[in-house]
Amino acid sequence: MVCVPCIIIPLLLYIWHKFVQPILLRYWNPWEKKDDDGNVIKKGPDFPFECKGGVCPFRSGRQEDGERQ
Repeated sequence: MVCVPCIIIPLLLYIWHKFVQPILLRYWNPWEKKDDDGNVIKKGPDFPFECKGGVCPFRSGRQEDGERQ
């Protein structure tokens, strides 16, 4: 038989991380980066580069025949 805290604590942690924490962090987030005026600094793109004009600077690990290094 499993003790009561072994069931209740994981259940409460799941409810906290799934439902309560996202709502709380929307209004109070101490880890948000802010500038000197107190405005939230928007982070850049999720990917480390941006494709501009249909050309991406990222090169895959696979090299083309004419592109030897």
